[in-house]
This record gives sequence, structure tokens and C-alpha cells, in this order.
Amino acid sequence: MKNGASPKEIIAIAGAGVAGLSAAIALKLAGFPVEIFERERALQPIGAGIQIGPNATRIIESWKLSLLGMSFEPEAIELRNARSGVLLNTVPLRSVARTRYGAPYITLLRKDLQAALLNRSKDLGIPIRYACPVTEAVKKPAGLEITAGGRAFTVGALIGADGINSSVRKLAWCTTAPFSAQAVAWRGIIPITSVPPELRNDVVLWMASGGHFVHYPVSGGSALNGVLVLDDDYRQAADGAAPDNRPQLLERLSNWAELPRKVIGLTDTWQPWPLYGVEKWDGGVGRIQTIGDAWHAMRPFLASGGVMAIEDGAALASYLDGTSIEDGLKQFREKRGPRVWQVAERSALMGRIYHCPQPFDAVRDLAIKNSSASSLLQRNDWLYGARF
Repeated sequence: MKNGASPKEIIAIAGAGVAGLSAAIALKLAGFPVEIFERERALQPIGAGIQIGPNATRIIESWKLSLLGMSFEPEAIELRNARSGVLLNTVPLRSVARTRYGAPYITLLRKDLQAALLNRSKDLGIPIRYACPVTEAVKKPAGLEITAGGRAFTVGALIGADGINSSVRKLAWCTTAPFSAQAVAWRGIIPITSVPPELRNDVVLWMASGGHFVHYPVSGGSALNGVLVLDDDYRQAADGAAPDNRPQLLERLSNWAELPRKVIGLTDTWQPWPLYGVEKWDGGVGRIQTIGDAWHAMRPFLASGGVMAIEDGAALASYLDGTSIEDGLKQFREKRGPRVWQVAERSALMGRIYHCPQPFDAVRDLAIKNSSASSLLQRNDWLYGARF
């Protein structure tokens, strides 16, 4: 064994989403025995698109993850005012990101990422127990005894990757509950052939008071993923949602420019998704640790929720390698915590900037216009250039 774990000490992971599969792959590659416990009977794709910056693509490349034909490398990020339609500035990606950070910036469907992670897990022989939720964890002299699917298992550690409504978070004696971000993300897939050619190869961000709209290529560039985020109460949005909710949304966006409204109108199905966050906490205790949304669910304005889950898996394996499990998890909490909470706080800040009310949005737009494209990318060095 490369690490400080006994060969009999299995690391149990609750949840087979992006966070759980990432942790399992990283730990397995580091020489740890791992087993995944998934509450569902089968994996269901959750969400729509996902953007993955160089800080995470360099990790999944090291895992030899196969994303052939699934992902897309955008040329740039376009920053636009949604009310006027004016292009404020362009942040270069593709070759520039590869050169600056040594890894690409990609976009793809979350289900495709999950499938690639699942396939790699199978290649590595990682067992997954379905319909097996973890409901209890009791400390023992040699580790933990967990109850999953009604059966007892002796493990070296329990990693909670079971999402924002995590059961493991409660087992770690955390009283923090998810809070509403008072915003709704409306998600939809847009036929790319109906979109103006100049909008097909970039991440395009339209900013307006009280909301923003972002779209980018997925499925190898054969479709666009669209996310419309509006400051809202989710219960009202869900109650008002209809099979074809375009009229409802376009009426709310009547003061937006014609072009973003046209793109939004290209699909008849926009699914409402409530946005939540979690208050800052340590993430675990002893041999129990949470990762991903179970630890640090964050607003999506830096496109880094899934990215932090991937980083979590790599960091977890790194800190556990060569030390005892308890010491490794303690170091993980101490070293990883500042990084994830910095990203969460910056994400919340970016949301305030995107949704800036009038007349302050004019100051935001002027600052973006007066910045060089290279400096706009450079401002993300702390995020894209970091190695967890």
C-alpha cells in the first residue's frame, strides 16, 4: 500500500455523483480500497450542462477520463449587457487557456461527465452498491461501523458525497442546513442550428438587473446548454411552471434585447431549479468527511460547483496518501477549507455583479469595457491556475 491505511480499511463513499465518483477514482489510483454506497436504485443524470476550468481538466486528464466527442472547447467567454445586447468584452479561452494554464477549458453535459466517471470507475474495479443509503455511522476502535441499506459494514472512513441534502452531514454532527439563495436557474437545451453562427462557439453571458443568461456548446458542439438565472422565490416559480414556459419567461424579460430573448425562445422546455447554499463549516469530524455539495454547496456564478467536487476528490487522495486516515482527513479539512470557501464567497460576489441593479450596472459595464481581454482572464489565475 502507498498510504497509511490498512489493507482491510475500506474507504466508504456515500453517493455516486460527480463528487463521489471523482473521490473514488482518485483514491483508487492512490492505492486505497474504496466502495461506493448509492441511495438510488440506478444513477439518474442531474442538471444539464457544466463548465470545467483548467484547474479540474488537468485532474481528469491525469485520471485518463474519456470525454471523446462529448466535450467542447469554447473559443472565448463573451460578456454582454442583456438589456442593450451590447458586447462589452471577450475573454479568450481555447488555445490561450491551454498555454496559460496547461490544460483546456471545456463545456459538456453533466450526464456525459457522470457517464465518463462511471466508466472509469468500472475500469478500475470500484464496486458500487445501489439502493444502499448510509443511515448510521458509529466510531469503533479500528475505524467506523456504518449502516447502509440495512446492513453493517466496517470501514476506515466515510466520505459523504451525497449532495446538498446530505445524510452524512448529519452523521458528522453538523447542524447546518441548506439555505435558499432566493434565485431560480431555468435550464434548457437549445438547438444549435437555430442560433446565430456568431454565438455558437463561445460561452455567452448576458447580464441584467435581477438576472443573467448564459449559454455554451455541449455534446461536442452539436447543441447549446442554456441557463437563465433569475432572482426569485422558487416556490412561486415552480407553482407557475408549465410544460411550455417560454411565454412566462419572455414576459418577465420584456426589457431585454431581442437577441437573448430570441435564443431563450428557441426551446419550449425550461426546467426550474432552485439555488441553495450551505453556511461555512468544517466539513467533517474524525473519520467522517463530506465533499462536494454536501460540504460547500455554492451559487453557480463562477461555474465551479462541479469543479470543486472534482478538486475535492483529487485533494482527498493527496492528503490521505502516506499518513493515517484521521490525520489525513484533518489535514484535508484544514488545507482544503480555505480554498472551497474562497470559491463560494467569490461565486456569491459574482452573482451580485451579474445581477447589479440600475444605474450601477453602467459602472460595471464601463469597468468591463475598459479592461483588456488578457487582464480579464488573468483575474481568474487564482482559480484556474491553482492545484487544489
